[in-house]
Amino acid sequence: MLNKKPVPAPSASWSARAWPDAILPLPLDERFHPVDERKLGQVAAGALPACRAVFVAPAASELHPDLFEPILAAMAERPDIGIFYGDDAVVDGAGQVRSVHCKPAFNPALLMADDYIGFPLVIRVSALASLNPDFGRRTGNAAWFRLLLDAVSAGIGIDRIPQTLIASPLARPKAKRAARADVLDRWFQGSGAPLRTAPGLTADTLEIRRSLDVRPPVTLVVPTAQSRPRDEDGRVIESAKPHVINFLDSLGRSTYPADRIRVLIGDDKADDAIYRGRSDRFAVTRLLTTRPEGAPFNYAAKMNTLWRAAETDLVILMNDDLVVRRAGWIEALLTFALDRGVGGVGGRLLFPSGKIQHAGMFGGIFDVCAHPWYNRDAAEPTYGDWALAQRDCSSVTGALFATRKAVLEAVNGFDERFALDFNDVDLCFKLRMLGYRIVYTPFAEMAHHESASRQTSFAPGSQISRFLRRWHDVLTDDPAYSPQLRTDTDVVAPRADAARWVTERRAGQTA
Repeated sequence: MLNKKPVPAPSASWSARAWPDAILPLPLDERFHPVDERKLGQVAAGALPACRAVFVAPAASELHPDLFEPILAAMAERPDIGIFYGDDAVVDGAGQVRSVHCKPAFNPALLMADDYIGFPLVIRVSALASLNPDFGRRTGNAAWFRLLLDAVSAGIGIDRIPQTLIASPLARPKAKRAARADVLDRWFQGSGAPLRTAPGLTADTLEIRRSLDVRPPVTLVVPTAQSRPRDEDGRVIESAKPHVINFLDSLGRSTYPADRIRVLIGDDKADDAIYRGRSDRFAVTRLLTTRPEGAPFNYAAKMNTLWRAAETDLVILMNDDLVVRRAGWIEALLTFALDRGVGGVGGRLLFPSGKIQHAGMFGGIFDVCAHPWYNRDAAEPTYGDWALAQRDCSSVTGALFATRKAVLEAVNGFDERFALDFNDVDLCFKLRMLGYRIVYTPFAEMAHHESASRQTSFAPGSQISRFLRRWHDVLTDDPAYSPQLRTDTDVVAPRADAARWVTERRAGQTA
């Protein structure tokens, strides 16, 4: 006869409190199965009429001493949400906090790339009754991850409670990558979505790829002034190729069919000498965008002229000082840009030195919208591996931005009052106000000579003031960020008080 593993008893913090009738505790074993599955049956049968929600977390977790207050408040304030999740911490055997996982508002791309939600979960009884978690072999330890996907399919609202509600010993409780990949692939197949999973850029993340039986035509919209690289002292290197030529040369590394690529160059110079003699496999069209002598440069106006001239619905807005680093960059962008719910997709941009220039942007950092990890070594770990994971963002840079003409037309393109700066962030925010998602993917990776294609300058104070007035509320509460993360640094990190209750409680126990 096989020996069964002993069923773990919930930690003392589960039993040493009086649970309100409205919340049923559901501690989980090491497989993330309920320690007592009969409780789910009681809820489904209506045997607990006062129960309104189930609190789900590993049995070994320590619970916040004031756990119920934020949960009951969230349930009262957000009747549209069927599933809430909270932040979690990891502690070692000595009770020291090793990490705190401060979670964004519901983030579909990040959920698929990396089960950032994990635990704890607070699931309304009404939602649970329609979802029926599967604890069979097909889901492994990803039953709750599958339940979240099913909630998405059913249109059940999911959102965060931005407080650290549990502390888990040694390892963060979430589904393993292999189990998540299997569950996701079957979910894609069942929904008819032309998507599949592949290993991500870190040991615990996945890449979501779109199956493209037919490659749609796409136009790369590239403004240029035929500028050339500069040396360390800022002097133009006359012997170097213009940036736009380096960009065109690098396109040959792309795996996207060349006959489906159209390059539309908006050139400030009438002289076409740098293009003569080329034999590119993709179509190249030049559109003169010269401006009167002395007229100020207006990037937003130039890009509006260019994308409107594109003959395909799919467009990728690009700077001319980009160089392809990942061959599948177009496919990576189109994985999301072809989703009708997505308004724009940005990629990962690195300086030629290999340091990060762009990996999505967050509102609120330094009270504006900033690039996290700016000029940090790309090989350095980032918070939650976010620089290397597909995820929804509030905004991405316009230096590499895949979208559709129909989407741009819906907001009349860039606001030309933001002549040089803020126009890309403003565009993303406007799209989000219409319900479109903005997605970042590290699988569309480029080298970027930032600001090389235009003279470096600062936006006038009037433009800064207009931007801050227009988007103050978004900047102070970015759903892609977390109130528990610091805003005084571009190195994303939890605030000092994000898990203070854990250390204070341990200190009280040992006093």
